[in-house]
Amino acid sequence: MKYALLLTALIFTFNIHAHESDLSSAPNYLNKIDRRLKPDSIEITNSRGSDSQITAVILKNNIREDVLNFKYTVPSKEECLSQSKNLVKIDLDLDKFKIVGDWNREYELEFEADCSKDYKLIFNYDSPAGEYFKIRNIAYKISKNLKDIKRDEFLTSKIKIKFPSGGDYYNGTVNVTKGYQWDVVGHEIGHAIYSHARIGRSAGGSHRIDECYSKELALSEGWASFFSAWVSVDLNDPMAKFEYMVPRRAPLEIEHVPGDVCTGPTNEWRVYSFLWDLIDLNNDNENVEISFKDLWDLSFRKYFPSITEFKDEVLKEGFDPVLINIVWDQNIEGR
Repeated sequence: MKYALLLTALIFTFNIHAHESDLSSAPNYLNKIDRRLKPDSIEITNSRGSDSQITAVILKNNIREDVLNFKYTVPSKEECLSQSKNLVKIDLDLDKFKIVGDWNREYELEFEADCSKDYKLIFNYDSPAGEYFKIRNIAYKISKNLKDIKRDEFLTSKIKIKFPSGGDYYNGTVNVTKGYQWDVVGHEIGHAIYSHARIGRSAGGSHRIDECYSKELALSEGWASFFSAWVSVDLNDPMAKFEYMVPRRAPLEIEHVPGDVCTGPTNEWRVYSFLWDLIDLNNDNENVEISFKDLWDLSFRKYFPSITEFKDEVLKEGFDPVLINIVWDQNIEGR
């Protein structure tokens, strides 16, 4: 009996945030990425008389999609004088996150360079290295955004992100299949933030984004998507959408919930749209102005059982009940 209970617990932990039929498939290079990453191409941008300057970008369809933020160490002048090519090491360490591959090993990036030249490192968005850096950029931005509003101290240890994994889910570790799926990556990291900040109760079970299920699961899934939007979507965008999340319905709207989606507080799509309308700057019949920081402060360590109690807390804080109820009716009730 003891072993049966243990097996049940392990299965529940693994599936705690799985999307089941809403998931995309795992990449065909699963567990085959060399932890020593290499750029897909390198351009020499300038010749200099001193230390190299290095920039790095991610390209999608030959258009710049992201600029990378990292520190690097160039060889000493003595080393540069003694050799025409020297190893440049890139520091990939993050304050609040750790991205690991096989055997829980962190990734490395280094390349040979001439100390007298400037370099641009180019990564394709869907190459293994490019996908790693897409994940790293999102993790970096989350750290920066939380630090900017002075709300990052609750993370006392690094959140581990496993890439590539066999599924997109959170079970104490953020698991990611495809790094370029920025909205899915933000969603799964959102589950980790939700858990560490104790915003609401976590719940497992089957769920499809357009159906209704438990109120706890709807809040957990909806808040994670809301967090992903806060990280990566323009608050002014009147047509805000997720690009990759739930392939059968992508692109998923954020600003508006389609009429065929189950109504009420037990649907995650309606939950994240309600939360988004509280903070977004595109006022469509609601004119509510609450900052993410305000929502964070009223929800931190509250263990909400559902979005209903979350809304009640917003009203308790003194925000206009007429406007809050307009947003509620528009998004949760579909009126």
